[in-house]
Amino acid sequence: MWQLSIPLALWLGTVGLGRAELTELQHQALQVALEEFHKHPPVQWAFQKTSVDSAMDTPLPAGTFVRLEFKLQQTSCRKKDWKKPECKVKPSGRKRKCLACIKLDSKSKVLGRMVHCPIQTQAPRESAELHQESQCSRVERAGEDPHSYYFPGQFAFSKALPHG
Repeated sequence: MWQLSIPLALWLGTVGLGRAELTELQHQALQVALEEFHKHPPVQWAFQKTSVDSAMDTPLPAGTFVRLEFKLQQTSCRKKDWKKPECKVKPSGRKRKCLACIKLDSKSKVLGRMVHCPIQTQAPRESAELHQESQCSRVERAGEDPHSYYFPGQFAFSKALPHG
């Protein structure tokens, strides 16, 4: 039985359940995600993060891939003021559940990003979740050496050499 509890404890440690402190890199990635979210034209109000449900770093040769799942709630501020500390969450404000995949290089330059924050009333469709995961994978590979990845079918059309 104890074999099950160790991976569970490790998983709970990475998930953090909304209370754990983010690493510096995770915090930077969250800021990139919030900025990206507030750039979209349909968003008119500022939103505040209410919790971080999971945060994971994956160090790679070109940089660090950060995957975050977090919740946002609408404030009474306009979206241009989203960074202001006086923008407090509206109790009746709309809620969003977000998935963000951010790739940062060693100088914290953004190599790739994908932020998806659907309105929480929508039940996620399986096809939408698969699409998000493939976008996340694309962000994870951003800046990496393309020769270090093999995709099925990638080399299927290589030309045969003539027999001498």
